[in-house]
Amino acid sequence: MVKISRLFTHFKAVAPGSSHSEQNCQDAAEAVLLEEGQNAGIALVADGHGSRRHFRSAAGAKLAVEIAKSAMIRFIQDTGGNLKKIGENLKPLKGHIIYRWREAVLQDIRSHPFSEEEIGICAEYTMNPGDENDQAAAYGSTLIGAALGEAFWFVIQIGDGECVVITDQGKAEIGIAEKDKRLAFGRTTSLCNADALESFRHNFGGVIAGITVASDGVADSFIRNDREDKYTDFNLKLLENFVKFPAAAEQELRDFLPKLSARGSKDDVALAGVFDLDLGKRILEIPPPPDDPAVYGDYCRSSGTAD
Repeated sequence: MVKISRLFTHFKAVAPGSSHSEQNCQDAAEAVLLEEGQNAGIALVADGHGSRRHFRSAAGAKLAVEIAKSAMIRFIQDTGGNLKKIGENLKPLKGHIIYRWREAVLQDIRSHPFSEEEIGICAEYTMNPGDENDQAAAYGSTLIGAALGEAFWFVIQIGDGECVVITDQGKAEIGIAEKDKRLAFGRTTSLCNADALESFRHNFGGVIAGITVASDGVADSFIRNDREDKYTDFNLKLLENFVKFPAAAEQELRDFLPKLSARGSKDDVALAGVFDLDLGKRILEIPPPPDDPAVYGDYCRSSGTAD
């Protein structure tokens, strides 16, 4: 008997905030489907810290996404989507990503040594430009990496931002319920920290319909007295739009994100995800799409954004 795989889709969108230029955007994102073996996909978002002390953090965010993408693809292949193996090996995965990220930082510095101006910034913050920990600090970034397969999901996270999972019952929930009390008043944990491995959080489970990851600029753009409900509801509508209008949904999202930031956080924004479209159709009970494409932004502009 031939096994028929379910239909997956992936997406990513990044936009600079009104306080940053296009060239100075600190957020990075990626989303890919595995090309062979598992029917699975991964989504990643990293947010460079952006302060003067972290003067190469935009590059640090891009390196974080690149390193984590390769590591997570290999992880899925090696574990075969087995939940027991996933749970047992998430800590080594996180350690591997940290190690490879630091290696990539050092290689980038060898290829592009600190300029006189950057060495001057190091002096301002009593950073030693020859010390590996201080070099890593210049590239400081958060990271959220999530994966979705037909029978598994997992997420790893260091720093702020948000992961949302959409269950097989059609409910949107925060992917890591455990909150890090250090993520307050503009502070965040980071890949550049000496205790990065201990600061990483994770979660994993079985069948779900979708998973998204977003930088804090996205979630913070929603009115959040009961913030999680409004933001998670947005993710449900996001799944619905990708199910109903797969050809238009991603571009509409990309067009919408700058408007969301301008009306909300004013920060850089990045959002990526993977959806199981077949399971999404079933749980949302959505009929086949009509001939006319949707205007994705219409929903978003009238949803729980901060206007």
